Amino acid sequence: MTSPAPYAPPAAGTAEPDWPYLTEHGLDHAALELHFPLGADWHTLRSCVHPACDRPVECSPWLCHRCLAAWRAVGSPDDIGAWCASTPAPPARRVYGETRCSVGCPRPAEASGLCKSCAGARAAAGLTVAQYLAIGPRPRPGLGECAVRVCSRWANTKGTRLCVPHQRQWSVAGRPDLAGWTRTAPAVYTTMGVVPLGELNETVRAQVLLGYESQLRQGGRISPSQIKSAIRWLVDHSVADLLTADLPSKGQSTTCLRLWRRSVQLRYADRESEHQRAVIRLDVLSPRFSGGTVDLSDVHAPWLLHVAQQHVLQLAASGVSAQRLRLVGYAARWFAMFLRTLPGEGRRPATVGRAGMTQYLRWLAQRARDSADYQNLPTDDPRRSVIGERLLPSTAGPEPLLVTPQRHWGLVHTLRTVLDQERAWLAANDAAGVHLLASDVPPYPDRDDTDSEMEGRSQDALPEAVFLQLMAEENLALLPDGTARDFTELSLRIGRRPWEVRHLEFDCVVWHDIDIEAADGSIQRRRHPFLVYWMQKVRRRHKLPLHPTDVEVITRRQNYLRRACPQWFDADGKPLSPRMLLFPTPRLSRSNKLGERPYEGSSPSYWLEVWMEAVDHLVDEHGHGFDRTRVFPYAFRHTYAQLRADAGVPMEILQVLMAHQEPSTTQIYYRVSHPRRVEAVRAIAAKYQFDVTGGRLRVRNSGDDLADRIRAGVGSVPVPGGACHEMNNVRADGRGCPVYYRCFSCKFFTTDFTQLPELRQVRDSKAEQLLRLEAAYGSVLAPGPLSRANLELLRQELVQLDELIAKCETDLGSLTDDDKATVESWLHSRDRFLTVIPVAAVLAARQHLDQPSIDPILLTGETG
Repeated sequence: MTSPAPYAPPAAGTAEPDWPYLTEHGLDHAALELHFPLGADWHTLRSCVHPACDRPVECSPWLCHRCLAAWRAVGSPDDIGAWCASTPAPPARRVYGETRCSVGCPRPAEASGLCKSCAGARAAAGLTVAQYLAIGPRPRPGLGECAVRVCSRWANTKGTRLCVPHQRQWSVAGRPDLAGWTRTAPAVYTTMGVVPLGELNETVRAQVLLGYESQLRQGGRISPSQIKSAIRWLVDHSVADLLTADLPSKGQSTTCLRLWRRSVQLRYADRESEHQRAVIRLDVLSPRFSGGTVDLSDVHAPWLLHVAQQHVLQLAASGVSAQRLRLVGYAARWFAMFLRTLPGEGRRPATVGRAGMTQYLRWLAQRARDSADYQNLPTDDPRRSVIGERLLPSTAGPEPLLVTPQRHWGLVHTLRTVLDQERAWLAANDAAGVHLLASDVPPYPDRDDTDSEMEGRSQDALPEAVFLQLMAEENLALLPDGTARDFTELSLRIGRRPWEVRHLEFDCVVWHDIDIEAADGSIQRRRHPFLVYWMQKVRRRHKLPLHPTDVEVITRRQNYLRRACPQWFDADGKPLSPRMLLFPTPRLSRSNKLGERPYEGSSPSYWLEVWMEAVDHLVDEHGHGFDRTRVFPYAFRHTYAQLRADAGVPMEILQVLMAHQEPSTTQIYYRVSHPRRVEAVRAIAAKYQFDVTGGRLRVRNSGDDLADRIRAGVGSVPVPGGACHEMNNVRADGRGCPVYYRCFSCKFFTTDFTQLPELRQVRDSKAEQLLRLEAAYGSVLAPGPLSRANLELLRQELVQLDELIAKCETDLGSLTDDDKATVESWLHSRDRFLTVIPVAAVLAARQHLDQPSIDPILLTGETG
């Protein structure tokens, strides 16, 4: 159970429900009932899909309990429509208190359409219902409403004047004193579409209707079953005031109650004075927040409470995050805990002074050491409880709050900011010494990224071995088919931010014809797929080149939506709304009629958490168990970038792929000072470089290898299959070749076995070009010396390329086993992550991120 925050109810009449609005949404004020007519767009109740059945249903496959049982009995056929057409309707729905006797008696009808008295007379006469109605019987007088105070049904029994359900309940209870029993008997729920409110007292009923109204105005579809469960809970627990009720912290039956209480508190709240409370509600303080509090309830010193409240008010107005506001509460509570150790408990700021602040720094440093000891001790060690008593108790659970290195910095830094803001006020109260200096704030602790740095990765990037295990089909199959698998696999593949993937539009793939200039100067037109998405971080649209396998995942997702949610598509399978998302939430709401609302931000993390529990074996490249907490949604973006950086993608290309505005952001994936695998490969390849004649370049040792690599990087430019060292071309950044890019006959061209994949690709391209020219010779190409020279030039280039490739393969075969394994692993990685990127398409379709475009978030009214 969670104890509610102290709250003083307002005077009566300060907040009234909008009665006309509630009447439009099912409130019967006279009968004190909520009605949910079938098919209305503000609740989840629908008619059974069987055309001859009038029973209500609240969930898929939208069959009532009788039709659902019959459908399952025949094996649950996929075509529900065909099954409904071939299956007779179940018996008519029988609900007491809704149908009047066919004779005209003011009494409830039974299944025959007659009341109990008329049905007895018909049976005694031996007539059918039609024959009995034909003789024109006289209507009998009614028995009035059921004697139970909160029941609005007709009475059906003359002696007790109870309706049928209450008559049965009274009999089961042992026929107690009828007058006393009718005053305490609960309402009977015999229909899904009606929720009685008569059992609630006037205060709770008004609070329920205020919360219900707020829930309706938020646009969500109301679940009648949850409304019933909430009302039943209030009645069973005899709740006199929803604001002070001891509600469970979780549970589906009380979900609505927690929402209603929060709505009522907001209706009664005073935004202007909220910051003066001991527990400040953030959603009252600023509409930007959806919930949360800043707890200052155990801050005993009035002056500290004042400065903390004023700082929270200022920060909330400046638009900071809720986390920063809560940190103010933590800083004030830790400082208040220290003040209790001083004479007079520090209730007057003048008694604290600068000496007290210095003492607090030493005291908090000791709490940081206690926190480290607390974490290192086993849970059954008795010393753990002793240390826990010296720490600040948590308001959310039995475990104390710890002063981790990051939290230590945050507490001191935040308290310094709080005191600096109110320094004038403190000085006016003879407490100018109550302040902290910049030198008092401990240095922010750096993360321990030794392992990732030694492996050459960015801080949160997953090792390649772990990435490949996650992409393995046997592990992806552990994810549930549908949204969880499609979202996770696509995130692994495309490396976009989680918000960007959640807000991908349904038609997010476009195809462009790209003219690409080949190495020989020819122009080739190719068709490439691009992912079009919105970058919320910079509020611009961006295009990401995709591999065909990425498009297959998106197509699979689109087909899944067409099968699962056909109501969102027209007859041709196109979405009814142009703003339909690729990953829309399945929640039924008025704002999600056409699949335009995304999943909650916490959903991807939950899917990953469940997935990691299901994966049996996850190891790093050294065969050690991998920490699964490092697998989180944003890590996929870092992994995407790091794997391509390691595969040799140029930094300017990776900057476009990652949509980074600054090159320095991309540079973190190219830290050449770290012993990355790519550097180890380059160190090996440096000893085997050669020119077009096969002449070996000077062998470099480990001492001058780095300096030579730096000079080589300055004095060369990359060309297809190798590097060019001709200075005019280098100065022109590869655009000033004096021999018109005849690299494979140029003495300034060098290569090594790390260029094998590209050399083979160039060789295949030229071989294809030669075949096409030979086929065109004599037809399209006129015979003559010029055509023969072009063909001969291509043949000689192929011969030269074959020699270069053979030389590289020979050098690769001459390596030691360890060096060969290192190089081959890198080459396979390069093939895997570099060839899936149409680099030429990236260059041809390069876009400027500062180019303005339409903001879909502003169009839909969504923020964040």
